[in-house]
Parts: sequence; C-alpha cells; structure tokens
Amino acid sequence: MTGHLNSRVMAFGRCNGLLGGAVARGYTPHMIPGAHVVIYSKDSDADRAFFRDVLNYKAVDAGHGWLIFALPPAEVAVHPSDENDVHELFLMCDDVQALIAEMKKKDVTCSPVDEQRWGSITRLTLPGGGKLGVYQPKHPSPLTARAT
Repeated sequence: MTGHLNSRVMAFGRCNGLLGGAVARGYTPHMIPGAHVVIYSKDSDADRAFFRDVLNYKAVDAGHGWLIFALPPAEVAVHPSDENDVHELFLMCDDVQALIAEMKKKDVTCSPVDEQRWGSITRLTLPGGGKLGVYQPKHPSPLTARAT
C-alpha cells in the first residue's frame, strides 16, 4: 500500500509542477476546454496565408484547403457595455514596438500605438483589409499570475 501511495504522491507532484501548481490550487477540468475564433474576411485565402506565413501559426487542413490555426493560450475579459454581442479579438505580445518592427520587415502595416491603462495597442492590417488588434498587456495575466 505504501508503494502505491508513494507513486500517487510522485505523480501528483509531477502533474502539479507541469501545471504550474494548478493541481494544488484545486484545478478541475473545464466543461469548455478551448475556444474557436472566427475572423470574417473579404479575402480569406490571403488572410489564411498571413496567419500561416507571416505569424507562423500552425494549422490543420479541415478539408478542401480550409485551414484552422492553433492559437496561443488565451484570456477572456468581460467589459460593461450598452449593447450585447459586441466582441473584440486582440492577440497579445511581449513587446509591441518589436512586433511593429518585425511586421514592417514583412510589409505589414500597423497603426500607431494607442496607450491605454490596460495595454499598448496596435492594429495590423490583414491582406483582406481587415484589422487585427495586438497589444502588450500592462495588467497581470491569469496565464502567468496566480488566478483567483
């Protein structure tokens, strides 16, 4: 019995370490394990190529050349609004100025940086003409901080 208990404790320790201590904080699997983001575009082929070739996101072919891209870990923030069904998508970066410099090398237009209390924001212009927000957070992230 002691050997079995020891292996369970060791497995717990390995798992807890891999999850950044989440097991010790009472982590349980979520009903919704991920998110699927849809971006509508006037030139979806060009925008898919942008995600593949410029942002270097990994993708799978869902059939007929329809690429679905893996996203980095995500956060969700709920803001007050006078309307429902208003949503925004922002990718996050560690250094917005370095991102803008890298995008310039790839001939991708970025807006001037908009400094907000919560982050430094730029908007990339996708090949299809749409805008994609990218920001450098100024707030703690539940991805790196101990979540409450």
